[in-house]
Amino acid sequence: MTSQSDSVAVTVMPKHNWDRRMSRIRRNGNRMARRMREQDQQFILRVLAPKVMLSEDSVPLGGAVIDLDWKVATKLEMVKSARDMITNAYTLGSLDPGFPTILRSVIEGKGLYEHSVGEFFQLYGQFEGMHQLTRGSMTKAKMEDLIDGDERYVKCYRDRGKWHLYPLPYAVRNILAHTGQNPNTLDQDGKELRISIELLRSWVSHEE
Repeated sequence: MTSQSDSVAVTVMPKHNWDRRMSRIRRNGNRMARRMREQDQQFILRVLAPKVMLSEDSVPLGGAVIDLDWKVATKLEMVKSARDMITNAYTLGSLDPGFPTILRSVIEGKGLYEHSVGEFFQLYGQFEGMHQLTRGSMTKAKMEDLIDGDERYVKCYRDRGKWHLYPLPYAVRNILAHTGQNPNTLDQDGKELRISIELLRSWVSHEE
């Protein structure tokens, strides 16, 4: 057995050099933001997706909303890197459904756990455990009872060639769990995932 080690070159700057570097980044970012505001832009939306994919595949997407402040130039560079990472993960067959969402959170400067896929599945599991739901049909029926026809919490879902109105968290779970094999997709701005998490939170906390 052989052992391996790795090293990386990191430039350690004294504070005055770091401040000079940040001043340059802020100056360039503010200049770019000012030009965009002069063109009547209020923000930038960038889709996080692979650069190349098979025609028959469906993949998870992320939509990063970038404010027009001094960080805009650096965040646009982060978008390029994120697209490269997503492309490489897809090429290797390891594109996790939550990956674009995580990268979006990093670019937007939000916490990784906020509205994340990981939190969704954790809450979904808690919900099923609380009600001893052992089959998908049982989970769907319980959610339908709780939603009670509220159109804000249902999603049109195509299953076996027919359209159905499914409880939103149930539909979201199926889409996330069967990415690449499911013709249904989530909205690009992540609203359906956020609403599902908030709904599951309310159900779980109500039962505690």
